[in-house]
Parts: sequence; C-alpha cells; structure tokens
Amino acid sequence: MPKRACSPCPETSRAVDRRTTIVVFLVALAFCALLTKSHVTSWSDRSRVATVDALTTNGTFVITGSPYAEQLGDEITYRGKTYSDKPPLLSLLATAVVLVAAPFGVSLRHTPAAAIYVMTLFTVGVWFAIGCAYAYAFARLLGFERRIAVAVAALTGVATLALPYAVVLTNHVPCGAAGLAGCYHLVRARNGGPADAALAGLFFALAYAFDAAGILLAVASAVLLLDQPARRWLIALAAGAPVVALQMAYNVHVSGSILPTAFTGSVWTTAPIPPGATEPQPFALHSAADYAQAALHVLVGGKGLLSYTPLVLVAAYGLVVMWRSGGVMRRLAAAIVAATALFVVTIVTLQSQDAQAQNFGERRYVDVFFVLCVAVGPALAAVRSRLAAAAVLVCVAISVAIAALGTVSPFGGDVGEPGFSFASAAFVALYHRSPVQAAIDVLMLIAVVTAVVRLVPFPRLRRDGVATAVA
Repeated sequence: MPKRACSPCPETSRAVDRRTTIVVFLVALAFCALLTKSHVTSWSDRSRVATVDALTTNGTFVITGSPYAEQLGDEITYRGKTYSDKPPLLSLLATAVVLVAAPFGVSLRHTPAAAIYVMTLFTVGVWFAIGCAYAYAFARLLGFERRIAVAVAALTGVATLALPYAVVLTNHVPCGAAGLAGCYHLVRARNGGPADAALAGLFFALAYAFDAAGILLAVASAVLLLDQPARRWLIALAAGAPVVALQMAYNVHVSGSILPTAFTGSVWTTAPIPPGATEPQPFALHSAADYAQAALHVLVGGKGLLSYTPLVLVAAYGLVVMWRSGGVMRRLAAAIVAATALFVVTIVTLQSQDAQAQNFGERRYVDVFFVLCVAVGPALAAVRSRLAAAAVLVCVAISVAIAALGTVSPFGGDVGEPGFSFASAAFVALYHRSPVQAAIDVLMLIAVVTAVVRLVPFPRLRRDGVATAVA
C-alpha cells in the first residue's frame, strides 16, 4: 500500500479539511444549479411531483386530481385511492422546499418551472453535494493527501451516472449519498464514540427510506460491523429503526403490506407489468441463458456498468489495492464489494421486467457509485507507471463525457433504446433549437474534462520524478 498522509492530522490541518469540505459541497451544489431541470422528464419524477402537488394543495398523499398524475404509470391504487408508488421521503423533502418558497410566489400550479427547479436543486442537488463532501472527507479519513481527496470528490460527482440523476427529481442520488455517509461514520466509529455509530445507523436507514433497494447497502454496514462490539450494533440499529418503521407504516397505508410497493402486485394498475402479465413478477424464474443475457446487458450492454462508467475499472483496481493493504482497508473493500456484487445480482434477477426502461444507463447503479468511488483514492495513490496513469486518465475523460451526455436527457427515447442514442438525439435537437447554447455546452464539457484530468494526481509518479500527463 502506498504511503499516505500522517494521521491524526494536527488542528490546523483539520481546520483546512473542514473548509475544503465546505468548498467541495458548495462547488458541487453550484454545478447542479447549472444543470438542474425545470420540467418533469419521466414517470419517475412526475410521480414524485404529483405527490408534492397533492401535499401542498390538499394535504394528502392521494394524487387523484393532480395535473401531474395524468397519464402516469408510476402509480398504485389501494382501497379506491391512487398514490405514487415512490417512497415518500424525497417527496416530503421537496414539499418542504416548495412551502418555504411559496411566500416568494413559487408554486407547482402557478410557476411550475421555478417550483420543479427549486425543489430538485434543494433536495437531490443538496444530497449530491453532501455525497461529494463525504467522498472528500472519506479519502482524508483513510489518510490520503488532500489533492487525492479532492480528485475523489470530483470524480464521484462528475464521472459517474450520479451526475445525470442529480439534475432530476429521482431518489438514487440521495440513497447513494446516505449510504456513503453511513460507511464513513462506521469507519470513524471504530476509533470514536457512540455518536458515529448512531449517525451510521441513521444514514443507512435514510438510504432505505429514499430507495427500497438501499436495503442492500446494509450489507456493507454488516461487513464493517462484523468485528465490532454488540453495543455498536445496537446503537446503529436503534438510530435507524424509527426511520425504517415509518417507511413500513407508509407502505401499509398505501398498499396494505410492509413490503415495498414494487413487490405488492395487487395495488398496481399500469407498471411495472411485463408484456402478457397481469401483475408484476419480480420473483419469476427464468432460464440460465436469460440471466446470462441480462447480466451482459447490465454490465457491458445497453445498461452496462462498464459501458456508461469506465471509471469502475479504476475503482476495481483500487479495491485490489485496499484488499492487499489489510486491516481496515481490507474490511472496507470487502464491504464495498459485497454491497456492489449483491446490487448487480439483484438487478439481474429481480429487475428483468425493467430491461426496456427508457433511462440513461442503469439508474439503480447510482445507489452504489458513491460507495464504490471510495476505492478511487487508493487506485490513484498506487499508480506506478506512465502507462497506467494514461489508462486512468482515459477512463476518467470518457466517464466524465458520458456523464455529461446523460445530463442532456436522463430519461427518454424509445423502449429499449440505448441511452447513448436518445441522449445524443436530444443534444442534436438542442443544437437545432439553440446552436449557441449547444456550443456553450460543448465548451463547458471540454473545460470540465480538462479540469478534472489535470486535477487527478499520481503521487508515486511525482515522488519518482516521472513526468505525467497532469504535471
């Protein structure tokens, strides 16, 4: 394992880290402010906006009568009432934002563009910024130098699919950021007090409340807690239990079951119903060939993990470095691998009916990208040759460009159409509508790619006196 910065840091260094963390948060939020959408783009965000509209207008979760509920697929009906099928936490946060903005004349009924922009920026955008800030803090906690930590934060934000889904009202970014925060506090808890264990439990519970798939991130928490005293387990569980209980109570209220509504077929009216089926079939068995095809699809195909985020290759190398380092680094690597592997398996086995979804890449990967990018720091610190450095920079540049393309149209296209196709078509349409704006976007992309590539450090090459592409 490459030598890292000394720990613990002196008080001056901690003060600098606090300031840098705040700067990372503000820069990430400002970046989102430039890109956040001011209109609904899919059933996914429209369903949440319909809930916000119902809460702010009628004080109810029932979306019947909301203009945003018209021709909506992501809805369920229980006891004659129609609800969004989405977990309510993000919608509740967005409702709070709209209520705060209401005295300034902002509302979904009268100024929809402003309301959608504000609620998205100050919910998903804020959690995106929180995730980037924790990415920086995590790298510093692991002992890496400040420049590596800044690079990890930047890559977590702009070189993964977290970016396209940070500009629309979807729950994957908040889920992933909360999962990263939970892992951070569990690692801190190994040498800290009960507060970090409690915060970890709370953040993991929030990850689940944002997205039911976030329960899989609890696997990472279990791995990190395996060798810890029972008291730490109990503190984490006690802190998260109320949030989980409230989510389950909501599930019962809108579907009659504590299970996530996606698994309660009796309440579905339109989606996610596969062709020829009368209700969702998430647990249906398929042939080995079908599973193999689905695995290829979500790893290297139209929804591919590697296809849309080559940075994963850098993270994979970082995980190997972490495993070889032993100690806490090995434990953390095991936690990340366990959660990510289970996530991929779950997508392949339980989301086969969603293979034709009209979104850019596999959006559910965003739940684990924040945690997965923890391994980018060890990878950067371990690079030893100019060839390896060049390979990393290529992965970085391509990942940033793909993520930027995704911001044009995170949702869209025909059924089963690859995200690259419909996002490119959306950019061409933008060019025809506003060539000046399209040109500005291209220049911004070039500037961002250049800045991020120059930001990526390779400390081993610097120590050896070898010139690099970023020197």
